Amino acid sequence: MRAELLWLPLLALPLVVHNDVALTVLVFTFILGVLAVSFNLIFGYTGQLSMFHAAAFGIGAYATELSMANLGVSFWTGVLIAVLIVCTISLLVGAVCFRFRLKEFYFAIVTLACSEIMRLIILNWNSLTNGSLGINLTETPTLWLPGRGIVPVVGTRMWYYLALVVLIIMVSVCTRVVHSWMGHCFAAIRLNDELADTLGINVFRYKLVSFLIGNAGAAIAGALYAFYLSYIEPNYLSIEQSLAIIAMVLLGGRQPVAGPIIGAFVLTALPHVIEFSAELRVLIYGLILIFTILLMPSGIMGIVTRHRHVL
Repeated sequence: MRAELLWLPLLALPLVVHNDVALTVLVFTFILGVLAVSFNLIFGYTGQLSMFHAAAFGIGAYATELSMANLGVSFWTGVLIAVLIVCTISLLVGAVCFRFRLKEFYFAIVTLACSEIMRLIILNWNSLTNGSLGINLTETPTLWLPGRGIVPVVGTRMWYYLALVVLIIMVSVCTRVVHSWMGHCFAAIRLNDELADTLGINVFRYKLVSFLIGNAGAAIAGALYAFYLSYIEPNYLSIEQSLAIIAMVLLGGRQPVAGPIIGAFVLTALPHVIEFSAELRVLIYGLILIFTILLMPSGIMGIVTRHRHVL
């Protein structure tokens, strides 16, 4: 119950903060928080350094828009279709990687290669994705509100609450998974998958389940991110995006489940405080990764938890 009360200040924040810039930063933080928390289920709790998360993020964005444009479905039906597509591709990629027992560096390289293949397909399939020019989105998500019926999600405040609710759901789902018997299997695999196998844990199955749940979360985040920006481009699937996701998790901390949200907030707010180019952003992500690994291996949340225990 105490953990649930931590969301209350964020739910009340728009009532006292009327600065659209500050709320916009938080909208991006919540959406990227969904991305980081879902990635942490694969990386932090199962111990698999997947570089496919950016691909799931981008495919989720494109699949939602193309489903709406070509099938005439609503935003939420498009998101469901996108999740199914991402899970299908993830099932193929994960099955190959885990069946051949790829670990650490080899798993990262293969998933990075698969992610780059997805990016190149989207970049060169001009008739469907408009290639490097990207797609300008004109549709908006809709919500059913009591007393108002179905309304479009417009304005910073409506997007704020939509993104926050999706983040709360994602954190709740991941927390439930982590503290279940499935989460204990994930932890055993992270510590020593060969020992976990000898104890009767189906390593292949649980790695694949973690991979699918995490990438499904990335697809949802990609759809929200694209429609909030009203634009999609192939760089959603870039290596830079993969580095940003890893940086969020390492900076915020892999534990607790909500730890990566802190990293998402820092890396979202930083460009608004200090302006820098895309090239410099990659350098900063790299420096953050090095700094965090060397000096803060448990991230910001790890330091906070340590000081709280000391006090």
